Amino acid sequence: MQESFKKLIREPLVHFLIIGTGLFLLFGWGGGPVPLPAGQSGLPSTKIVIAPSDIDQMTAAFTRTWQRPPTETEVKVLVDNFVRDEIYYREGLAIGLDRDDSVIRRRMRQKMEFIFEDITAQAEPTDDELLAYMKTHPDAYLMDPQIAFRHVYFNANMRGKNAEADARQILARLNEGMDAELAGDPFMLGAEISLSPLWDIRKQFGEEFSRNLSGLMSEKWEGPLRSGFGLHLVLVIQRVASRLPELEEVRKTVKRDLMAERQKELMDAAYAKLRDRYTVEIERSETKALSSAEEKMPQGVLR
Repeated sequence: MQESFKKLIREPLVHFLIIGTGLFLLFGWGGGPVPLPAGQSGLPSTKIVIAPSDIDQMTAAFTRTWQRPPTETEVKVLVDNFVRDEIYYREGLAIGLDRDDSVIRRRMRQKMEFIFEDITAQAEPTDDELLAYMKTHPDAYLMDPQIAFRHVYFNANMRGKNAEADARQILARLNEGMDAELAGDPFMLGAEISLSPLWDIRKQFGEEFSRNLSGLMSEKWEGPLRSGFGLHLVLVIQRVASRLPELEEVRKTVKRDLMAERQKELMDAAYAKLRDRYTVEIERSETKALSSAEEKMPQGVLR
């Protein structure tokens, strides 16, 4: 039963039903906004109920901020501020202060989107769903190839125009068996780079070097390759091909991406259902309308 319930909760149709129910309650039977609680006079309700849970939230927020619980006097101040906020909120709605306010509209949109995000967060993805998402988006999780290599460095600033000629001369001698330690110039990162992902090599030596390094053969000195430091003769000693990682290696990242995609799909679907209820008319200003009319009239009509 528990497994069946979990599976049911993950169904998109269930999400839409939950959203639909919430929107139905939010907008009421008539499809319009639920009116503010009203008394016999038609004005905003004069009754404000402060539940124990409201006071608990106020004291908890105070405690988090000040690292201590509030005193009785401070609790009274918190309650007074709560009441003041509620009164101003109701009176503001009654006189239409919420209308034509872009800040309030954006805030209401954010709250609606938070509701959809909370609904999506209830459905914890299974391992099978995470693996399926990885296979659907392999490029996002493919691990970079790794390469280990030795190199002989030639300082272009020090050698000037002779740097490339010197490198090519040493290249032939290295492939004939010359000891690499006897050639080239000192290099601050050392003469051997241990097995490293290509992105790390790119960061250290530059885009051109890493791109050319990827195309080199193994067990043979090649080059010269140019980097931001100068020229290099390179001997590739180990390669590890790129691969799709195991789920445990990237679980948090895959889960985050999958949940983000689900939230977007859910919000887009919910918005589409809401959008269908509205008719949007874009009115053009008189100036623009006149300009359009002028464009359609033959020359000589307007004076």
